[in-house]
Amino acid sequence: MTAAGLALAWLAERPLATLLNALLLALGVATVAALLSFDHQFRDRMTRDARGIDLVVGAKGSRLQLALSAVWHADVPTGNIRVSDAEPLLGHPMVRRAIPLALGDSAGGFRVVGTEASLVELHGAELAGGRLWSAPFEATLGADAAAGLGLALGGEFQSSHGLGAGGPGHADVRYTVVGVLAPTGGVIDRLALTSVESVWLVHDPGGAKAAAGQEREITALLLDFKSPVGAIRLAPAIDRQTPMMAASPAVEAGRLFALLGSGLDVLRGFGAVLVASAALGVLAALTGALEARRRDVAVLRALGAGRLWVAGVLLCEALFLTAAGTALGFALGHGALAAAGAVFAEARGAGLSGLAFAPAEGWLLLGAPLVGPLAAALPAARAWRGEVARELASG
Repeated sequence: MTAAGLALAWLAERPLATLLNALLLALGVATVAALLSFDHQFRDRMTRDARGIDLVVGAKGSRLQLALSAVWHADVPTGNIRVSDAEPLLGHPMVRRAIPLALGDSAGGFRVVGTEASLVELHGAELAGGRLWSAPFEATLGADAAAGLGLALGGEFQSSHGLGAGGPGHADVRYTVVGVLAPTGGVIDRLALTSVESVWLVHDPGGAKAAAGQEREITALLLDFKSPVGAIRLAPAIDRQTPMMAASPAVEAGRLFALLGSGLDVLRGFGAVLVASAALGVLAALTGALEARRRDVAVLRALGAGRLWVAGVLLCEALFLTAAGTALGFALGHGALAAAGAVFAEARGAGLSGLAFAPAEGWLLLGAPLVGPLAAALPAARAWRGEVARELASG
């Protein structure tokens, strides 16, 4: 029998201990793997969704809230801004692209965004069918929004007030779907896009505000500058000289990563403790098993098995145990991410997937199985030093 075959046979002799040790390691690996993958997906998604946006301009308040609401559509806006206050930025010589956003409504939990076709270009989206909106109450749906609402070209939907499902509806207004975007894996997949005028008409169908001389409002402007100097010079001026506020998505994302990172570090530490506990469990199990097999090992030695071969059996036993635990841990960790993406709307909206692997997981995949052989070094050394005659005589 080969060393590997004997190692598997010894593991099968004590199935309960083998299973418990493998499960303990699997829990640690699952925790670390899931957190590494989540962190990687979260950072990648936030970075991709903010690409091409140097500044967000909106109502004064929390800069992080402004960026979350206008770039990632994950929070309520800080308020509205007057069109007259925003207009100087539209034609500013430093600005390459300025995209207005009018928020406030949703449909089935998906946000209705009044904007311009340049938002589609910004996110690199392409049409899967139909066309972009061109008239009031025409809408082009992102891929997830179309699937979630169960709508295709020609379908209709009503919006409701508020940015979450369950708000009071606008029963007298219906949007017609004129286009559906192909999936991008980005935030635009979850949006229902229409014109800014549509949002104005929904909330002021008779034009009363315009008739009373009150100015129209939008929620935010997304600015892309011709050079980095534009953001550096304009942001302080906007904050000091206008009733608006400027926020950098890159800065706010970094702040959010820092806040999230401290919590993830604690959970990763917990996973590392579980992995270390599994190593101690493997050490205890192999030491106990070696004590119970001292005569068997002596017999093998007497039959011609070398010291290295016997030590190799123990190392193989530990490697098989931890390799099984590692494989199970990756399955559990990524299975949990897949389940979260399927069950929870927030995770699904963030694009959480169980099939995405972080580069750092490669080190975990290579390192976790080595925990067993390292823990088995002491029992293997004892087997190496064992005296055949003494063990046979004591038995």
